[in-house]
This record gives sequence, structure tokens and C-alpha cells, in this order.
Amino acid sequence: MTSNTIIPAMPPPAGHTSNFVNPDYIGGKFVAVNCIFLSLALISLGVRIWTRCFVVRNFRWDDYLMIMALILSCILSALTLDMLNWGLGKHMWDVPMSSVTPKFLKLNVIAAIIYCAATGFTKISVLIFYLRIFPSRNFHFAVWTIVFIAGGYSVASIMANIFSCNPIPKSWDLTITTGSCMNRPVFYFANAGLGIFTDFATVAVPIPWLRRLQMPIRQKIAVAVILAMGCFVGIVSCIRLGSLYTLLTSPDLTWATTDALMWCTIELNLGIFGGCVTAIRPFARRYFPRLLGLSSGVGYSSGQQSRSRKHGHPLGSLAQSERNNFSTNGANQYTTTLTTLRGAPDNDSEEHILSTSPHNATGKEGDLSTGIIRTVEFDVKNSSTVP
Repeated sequence: MTSNTIIPAMPPPAGHTSNFVNPDYIGGKFVAVNCIFLSLALISLGVRIWTRCFVVRNFRWDDYLMIMALILSCILSALTLDMLNWGLGKHMWDVPMSSVTPKFLKLNVIAAIIYCAATGFTKISVLIFYLRIFPSRNFHFAVWTIVFIAGGYSVASIMANIFSCNPIPKSWDLTITTGSCMNRPVFYFANAGLGIFTDFATVAVPIPWLRRLQMPIRQKIAVAVILAMGCFVGIVSCIRLGSLYTLLTSPDLTWATTDALMWCTIELNLGIFGGCVTAIRPFARRYFPRLLGLSSGVGYSSGQQSRSRKHGHPLGSLAQSERNNFSTNGANQYTTTLTTLRGAPDNDSEEHILSTSPHNATGKEGDLSTGIIRTVEFDVKNSSTVP
């Protein structure tokens, strides 16, 4: 079929002619971005699932939500890559009208719905994870507030995309001349603004409580890097907002939509990556302990090990019968026993202070035979200062 018999989706501007054989095309960078950032999200979630299944052995709601986000991200990539076959990455005047409607426009609507759902799952997953590491009631109230905002506007965005036209098929079928539609680019612009707000709110809400956490400096730096990743996602959202402004002002839909969808892909997959980074610390502690300043799998930093050797005995250096006989003067002595049980979950705290005696009901030692016992002796002396 020659170009003379094909109706372009848009009349070419002055000085241009329709080219259906070898048109200008920017779809190559779109394919590259999808391959790179979707692979990054897949790898990070794979590490997270491995950690939850084989290291921590504990799956939570935030893990399921993140898996849903990645599934939707894969669907989004499949849909948008299929859009390349129907005009995405080309000028409207180089695309046949039969490709734009209904195929391109229908895929565009479905992609917008999938994107809104995927970003909602991603943000809520990160926020639910926060609830497990900060016990403060005020913090939980702040987090649940952001969860309802993020979830509410995600659901509202999905519904707005579905019912953007009356009748609904008018969104992708340009042959329907009756009815009305909302201004979709304006809606995208407003939706992006709410997304940016929730991005930075998700980063900002844990900062006041993070300062109160008692953890080594290196671990605080690691958490700060995670929050910085969230800031970077917010910056990407701002860049996407700029691409939506181009979409708002340009009638060249198939060309302008390319950059907008590309930044949607980057934002979504970086959000998944950042959300998975917050949950893979046990993976690094087990397989790459030096990255966290830990010894080989024990869970202590080298500084902590040296301090424990100054004030106590090495683990396993004392026989069971000698553990409570350090000196003959026991009047002012208080002894505490800590244990690490085999089979305990590999979480952030591998030592548990025992509230019960290491003796069983018969008075014999043996209840803690499955664990490693460390006994620390310290003296308490009373003194007064005369003014």
C-alpha cells in the first residue's frame, strides 16, 4: 500500500510530508530504558524474596504488595512496548489513523490505569514496612494518614482513567462523535502533582524518628542512603511532570507520549528498587557482612566485638558449671545472661535477654543447651560525695 492511500492520524505541519516507510523514530531509547530499569526492579525484588524465604523466613504484607507492584510493572512494560507497533515514538503525521484509533489510544488508557495501580502498591508497601521498624504511635498515625492519601488518590486515578469519557469507548474510538471526555493531559498533570507530594512525604515522615534510633553510624548512613533513593524517585517524578507539560501543549500525541511513558517506567521501577533496598539488609548481613561493618555472619561490628572482649569473657570460654562462680564475693554482684538460640529468626537483633533462669524445673542446667550463652559479671558499689 502506498503512502497516498494511507490517511495519517494528523495532517503534517508546513514543510513536512507524511513518511510511513522510514519516519523519525525515538522508540529505541524507550526499549533500552524498559530493559534496564525493569531488570533492576526484577533483580532487587528477587533478592528481597530470597531474603524473606531463606534468610528471614518471614513474609509480610509489604512483600506481597511489592510483588503486585512488580507484576503490574511488567504488564506496563509489555503494554507500552506493544504501543511501539501502533505509533509510539513516531510523529502523528507519520502514523496511519487506523493504528492510532482504536489500538494506540486503548493501550494508552490501559497503561495509565496500570501505572496508577502499580505506584499505589509501591508506596503503600514502603509505608507498611515503616510500621515494623518504628513503634511510635504518633509515627503510625502519620504513616496511616499517608497510606490513605496514596491509596485514595491511586483508586481515584484508576476510576478517572476508566470513566474519562462518556460513553467509555470514546476514549479510544475517534469515530464516536457524541458524548464528552475530560482533558486527559490536564488530569495527568494534576495526578503527577499528588504523586510528587506522596513521594516526598514518604521520605520525610521517618526522619524525625530516625534520629532517635540507637544504631551504629554506618547503619544510619545506610538508612540515609535509602531515604536519598526515595528523594531521587521524587526528583524523577518532577522530571516526568515536565514531560507531561509537553504532552499538555503538543498535539503530536504519539511523539510526546514517548518521553512521558519513559519517565513513568523509570519512576515506577526505581520506586520498586528503593522499596526492596529497605528490606534486604539481612541478605547483605549474611552474604556480604563487611558491607555493613559486621563480622563474618555473627551480627556484630568489629568495634562492638572489641568492647565486649574488654568487659567479658569470650563465648564458650567457660564451662557450664563455672559460669556463675567468677569470684567469692557475691554480695554486690549481679549477673545477666544473654542467649542466641539456634533457629531464631535472622532479624536485626540476634540476642535476647532471658527473663527466665537457665535452670529447668528440676534445678538442673540444660534448658539453654541449644543456644550460645554469654555471661557478663559486673559489680555495683554505693558511694556518696560530701559537698
